Amino acid sequence: MKLAKAMTTLTIGVLMSLQTTAWAQSSAKEGLERIKTNLTNSKTNLQEYETNLKTVEGNITEVGKAKSQVEGQQKQVLQQVEENNQAMTRIGNQEKELQKLMTDEKNKITQENQKIQEYEALIAKIKENQKKREMNINDYQLQLTQLQEEKKIWNSRAANLKEQKDQVGQKIRSLASEENEWKAKQKGYQGEVKRWTKEVERQQKISDSYNSLAEVK
Repeated sequence: MKLAKAMTTLTIGVLMSLQTTAWAQSSAKEGLERIKTNLTNSKTNLQEYETNLKTVEGNITEVGKAKSQVEGQQKQVLQQVEENNQAMTRIGNQEKELQKLMTDEKNKITQENQKIQEYEALIAKIKENQKKREMNINDYQLQLTQLQEEKKIWNSRAANLKEQKDQVGQKIRSLASEENEWKAKQKGYQGEVKRWTKEVERQQKISDSYNSLAEVK
């Protein structure tokens, strides 16, 4: 506002100065008065301009301070922008890494689901095999039961055969004993036969000798 007022005063002074020059020819006294007035106005304008200059310089100082403050704020903002950009870059990289990890996990889930399907198919096959094995076990149990029944029959037959074996053994022992007795008798009779055969031969010789003597007479 002070600067605008000084500009108005200067304009009036200039106009007055021009009028003074124009009127100088008509009146020297009036011209002198006008010169004084112009001098006064010029001094007034000078004071106004000096005041305005001080105001402007003060404003420049304040603006400079404000500018420095704003520049400091700008520096802080730029630093924060840089930090924010770095954070955004870091977050972007983390997002990419997380996306990659998620993709890897999804791929692993897909692979594991395939394995689960394979395992489920394998489990179903194993369960089917178990059913067959249970059927085999039942069949084997039936055969085992039949074998046990057959075993009972054979055990019973074995007892009968043992009894028959014992009887046959007893008969064999009895016959062997009887055979030994007869062999002993055979041996005795063979001895007697041999002894009496010799005796017959001896008596035959005696008889033959006697008959020979009788014929000679």
